[in-house]
Amino acid sequence: MKLNKRLWGYIAIFFITFFAINIPIPYYIEKPGSAIPLEPMVQVQDGFHDKKGSLSLTTVRMGPTNIGGYLYALVSPYADVVNVGMIHSPHETDEQYSQRQLEIMKFSQDTAKIVAFQRAGYDVKIKNSGAIVMQLLPGFAAENVLQIGDVIIGVNEAKVDTATGLIEALKGKENGDLVKITYLRDGKEQTVNLELKPLPVATEDGKKKAGIGIASPITSRTFTLPKEVTIKSEEIGGPSAGLMFTLEMINQLSPDDITKGYPIAGTGTIQEDGSVGPIGGIEHKVVAAEREGMKYFFAPSLTTEPGEKSNYDEAVERAKDLDLKMQIVPVETVDDALRFLGKLKPL
Repeated sequence: MKLNKRLWGYIAIFFITFFAINIPIPYYIEKPGSAIPLEPMVQVQDGFHDKKGSLSLTTVRMGPTNIGGYLYALVSPYADVVNVGMIHSPHETDEQYSQRQLEIMKFSQDTAKIVAFQRAGYDVKIKNSGAIVMQLLPGFAAENVLQIGDVIIGVNEAKVDTATGLIEALKGKENGDLVKITYLRDGKEQTVNLELKPLPVATEDGKKKAGIGIASPITSRTFTLPKEVTIKSEEIGGPSAGLMFTLEMINQLSPDDITKGYPIAGTGTIQEDGSVGPIGGIEHKVVAAEREGMKYFFAPSLTTEPGEKSNYDEAVERAKDLDLKMQIVPVETVDDALRFLGKLKPL
C-alpha cells in the first residue's frame, strides 16, 4: 500500500512538472539580456578605431513562457511576466512581429546614420521615398498580397512619399472601393487592386473608416552619406538602440575618444531632430549593463504623457532597489549625451 501511494505520488509529480513545462500560457517572460559593444558591430568607412572606452547597446531577454516560468517570475527580482497582448498586436503572429521589429531596427539605424553624420558636421541629403508596410490586419485585402517591408509608392494615380501621405491618399475612400496600390518589393515595382473594408476601430463619432488593412506604416527614406556605413546587428530588433548607434558612429567619425576611456551603455530611440525617446524594459537593461561592468548608463528622460514616470525615473528606482553602482544619466537628446561625455575626465 505504501509503495502504491509513493508510486502515485511520483506519477502526480511527473504530470504536474510536464504540464508546467509544456503547456503554453498567454504570457511572455522578460529578463535582463546583455550589454553588447557596438564597435565590432558598426563600421564607418575610414573611421577611427582602437579607442580605450566602449559604447554598448543593451537588450532584454524575452520569449513565450509556461506555468513554471510564470511562477519563477513572480518571485524573482530579475524577471517579469507580460501579457502577450502588451508585446505585439493580436492581429499578428510571432513571425510577423519579429519581422516588424527587424524593419523598425533598420529604420532606427538609418535615422542614427543621419543624425551621427549631421552632428559630425557633414551634409546629409534626405529624400522621402514611400511608406513601409509594418503590420497587416487579418481579413483585409492587403493581407493576401503585401508583405511586411514592402514600400508603397502610389495609390491610384497619386504618388506616396511618406506614411502620412499614404493615409491621406486613402482618406475619403468608402467600403467596397477598389484602389490601385503601387509598391516596391526587393526593388521591383508591382501593382495590385485592393478592395477597402471597414477598419476595426471606430473614430470619435462612432463611424468606421474604410481601409486596405495596413497598420503603423513608417516613412521610407533614401539618403546619401559621405562615407559608407555597415551595421551587423544580426537578429536584434526594435528601435531602442538608436541613441547608442548614433553615439558609436559619432565616435568613429571623431579622432578623439568621446567615451574618455569608460565603458558606457544606454538605450533610447532616436529621431531625425536628435531627440531620444522612451523604450520598454529599461528595468532589465540597467541590470544587464551593471553585470557587464558599465560605468555610465544613458536613460531617456522624455515622457509621452504628462505626469508619467520617465525611463530615467524607472531606471533610478531599479538601481536603488538592487543597489546598482552604475551611474544613470538622463538624456532628452543626443546632444545631452555628448555634453555629458564632453565633461568627463579621461581615465
